[in-house]
Amino acid sequence: MVGETITLEYKMLEGETLRYKTEVISEQTIKEDGKPPESGRSVLEMTMIQAVKGVSPDGLMTVDVTIQEGTISKDNQTAPLPSVGQTIQIVMKKNGDIVRTSVEFPFSQPAFPENQLKVNDNWTGESKMEIPLYDNDGNPAGKKDVTLHYTYTLGGFEHVSGYDTAVIKVSCPSTTIQLQEGVEQKINATGTTNFGYRQGRLVASKVETSTEITAPGTTVSTRIRVNVVLLEASGGSGGGFSGPEEQFIIR
Repeated sequence: MVGETITLEYKMLEGETLRYKTEVISEQTIKEDGKPPESGRSVLEMTMIQAVKGVSPDGLMTVDVTIQEGTISKDNQTAPLPSVGQTIQIVMKKNGDIVRTSVEFPFSQPAFPENQLKVNDNWTGESKMEIPLYDNDGNPAGKKDVTLHYTYTLGGFEHVSGYDTAVIKVSCPSTTIQLQEGVEQKINATGTTNFGYRQGRLVASKVETSTEITAPGTTVSTRIRVNVVLLEASGGSGGGFSGPEEQFIIR
């Protein structure tokens, strides 16, 4: 596949259904002057169904995303995810740019480039997100709009779960955000996405985001790892594997 060029785009067809498993592992450490460090860990696991409701002549895809099941574990206790059963409808372009959603997201996802790509080509994208602000007493004090700048590189190709995938390396250099006087937050991220470019669908993704909030006498460090894997595909164009028995998804 040396020298091969590809176009990254979603190719969803009406009636297509994709089922994904998502795992979010969050680890946090709080350090305060004069006190021993405090650490905590939580794990969120859920399966989501993406059902394509329609594709317009100009390529806009209407997709219902439903959380099928999920749990969240923290402090040795596991509870059902409150949002199980919730459905969000999104409308997006072939390049992944989201045109509208049925609920307001606190973030936006970067789109794929429209030009053809070969190995080692890279492109950049912006992801806008809202960060909650708090006053000196810890009370909510509004939100701050932040833009993170990501770099993507087509690192090569891999055969994963029955799909020919493009390996996309993701990185976001350390970004410093002033939350208030004397308080700042640093964010950086790295990851890898496997995108089935022939069928036009996400196959797997691993992204790790690190944040550090510093204030006089206090540092709060958080590491979040998000793992997404395609479990099952049915309807539409098919391709790849057809069920979880043949197994062995921010973007």
